[in-house]
Amino acid sequence: MGKIKTLRTLLPAGKKHTVQSLEAGSAKDMRRNISLACTECQRKKTKCSGTTPCTRCSTTPQQCLYDQSSDRRRKEYTGGLLKFQTTLCQLAATLRSAAPEELSWLVWQVQSLPTDQDAVDYLVQMLA
Repeated sequence: MGKIKTLRTLLPAGKKHTVQSLEAGSAKDMRRNISLACTECQRKKTKCSGTTPCTRCSTTPQQCLYDQSSDRRRKEYTGGLLKFQTTLCQLAATLRSAAPEELSWLVWQVQSLPTDQDAVDYLVQMLA
C-alpha cells in the first residue's frame, strides 16, 4: 500500500534571549557605522573606528590618513544641499521679479494644493 512516514523528533527549545542578555554589550563595545575609513583600513579591508588615529593604526606603525574626497555619502548629501540651495535662489529671484498680479496667482495656486510637498513639487516644476 504506502509507506508510513515518521516524523523526526524535535529537540527541546533552547535558552530564550531576554532583554537583559541582549543589552549585555555596552554601547562602547558595539560597532558603529562611520562615513569614511582611513586609507590603511580601506587597503586592509578592516573595520575602522573613525578616530584620528584609528584604533588599528594606533597599534601599528602606519600613518592614519583620511581621504575626504572618496567619501561618497558626504558628497551625495552636499550635492543635494547645493541643488536645494540653487532651487531656493531661483524661487527667490522669481518672487522678487514677479508682478503683483502674478504673485497673487502664485500664492493662490500654492494655497490650493493639499500638502506642503505638493506645493514644493509645483514650485520646482514651475522653475524648471
